[in-house]
Amino acid sequence: MGRAMRLMEANYVAVRGDIYKFCAALNFRPTWQQQELLDKIQCKQPRQRIAVKSGKGPGKTTISGVIALWWAICNFGTKVLVTAPTMRQCKDVWLAEVRRTMANADPWLQELIKVTSTKVTIAGHPDWGVQVMTATSPEASQGFHEKNLKVIVEEASGVPRGLVQALKDTLTNPNSAMLQIGNPNTRDCAFFDCFNTDRGNWETLTFNAEETPASSYFDPKRNKECEEEFGRDSDIYRVAVLGEFPHADPNCVLSSEQLEKVSRPKDMIRCAGLSRRKQFGLDFARFGGDELTLYRRSGEAIVQWARMVRSDPSLLVSKAFLWQAQAGWTNEECWYVADAGGMGQGIMHRFYDAERQILEFHNGSTAVEGQKYSNKVTEAWFNFAKKAKTGEVNIPDDNILIQQLCSRQYRMDRKGRIVLESKDDYMKRGHNSPDRADGLVMAFYDETVAAIGSVSGGYGSRGMIGTRHQR
Repeated sequence: MGRAMRLMEANYVAVRGDIYKFCAALNFRPTWQQQELLDKIQCKQPRQRIAVKSGKGPGKTTISGVIALWWAICNFGTKVLVTAPTMRQCKDVWLAEVRRTMANADPWLQELIKVTSTKVTIAGHPDWGVQVMTATSPEASQGFHEKNLKVIVEEASGVPRGLVQALKDTLTNPNSAMLQIGNPNTRDCAFFDCFNTDRGNWETLTFNAEETPASSYFDPKRNKECEEEFGRDSDIYRVAVLGEFPHADPNCVLSSEQLEKVSRPKDMIRCAGLSRRKQFGLDFARFGGDELTLYRRSGEAIVQWARMVRSDPSLLVSKAFLWQAQAGWTNEECWYVADAGGMGQGIMHRFYDAERQILEFHNGSTAVEGQKYSNKVTEAWFNFAKKAKTGEVNIPDDNILIQQLCSRQYRMDRKGRIVLESKDDYMKRGHNSPDRADGLVMAFYDETVAAIGSVSGGYGSRGMIGTRHQR
């Protein structure tokens, strides 16, 4: 037992003095990008403040976990504080990654460092290790003034400026340090300041995923897929791949050139035959001057469309039912995707009473791909944009429709999700209500209907329950 203890002590002395020996004990081989950060952590005169912006794939969470563990064991009683926008990110993402790293470590190191679902402890000492906390308020960080205190801000774009400042105020000891690391999702944050107005006080690095070598956790094909879907000049590519902050000005979802290519009448028949989809998109007017819009989609083409102003929404529904009957479409083979907010709230019963397959569309509701899109309307617009960029859809050659589609902007939120410009903000920029565009994107919102749509068995107040319909 004494020999084992002496061996552990010798190993401990070796790794606490050299972060690369610590990586070897973890059986972790850093990439060249991760080594660049480790060099700055261990240099002769390490900077007290380091900021790393990263695309998705270079292993930022893994390397921040390695650094936290090494910082913790360097001095007896050292406390490393890790904060992130949510407790899920702290526990289910960051701590989970630390557990995976430690699972490959040498046995003696696994005996020394214990990772639970809530914290990391060193040598069984309750005050020695890593503590996680959510980035909720500046008051939450008060009381942390331990000697050798180290702070890691994970997903730094989502952490409020006030909390970052409060954390910096706790780092009064000469041996203290702070690392901010994450995807550069937004410019309105303290993380952005590290690379701009406050750059003189920070050592900064960028992990560009284009330069990240392939590994078991990163496939460079993801970069190519992102480029093909959104374009190299898009904010999405900048954030997710290049590790750069979004442009100062918001991007538009689609360009007029892309839309003109898919609005040629000669392509309607070809696109109609590309799938068996039968679907209607209906957008109901919010105010008197707005348009009620209806689109009938067959395959990947819009084959009928109509617009009404100052009309009863029920008339639009009746026209859709008439078109369905004229086309010979059965209730079982076609879908209605209808705006269920505002004016649409009072008309949903028409679909249920007629036993139509209806997806009630609420702009602000949760997207199916909630980690990617901030709400359902954003998901619908980008679902259509993806189709339009392939050239395998056909839409009406309507200048107003194309203008509405090519002038709607988007941005990235603090969680790195895409968020479409709201209708009110769009109109504040001098545009009319984008009713034609909204109706069209609902007609093409089919990727998730199969998962969440229901077959109308009757109006809810009558006690009839819809059933799931698989397509």
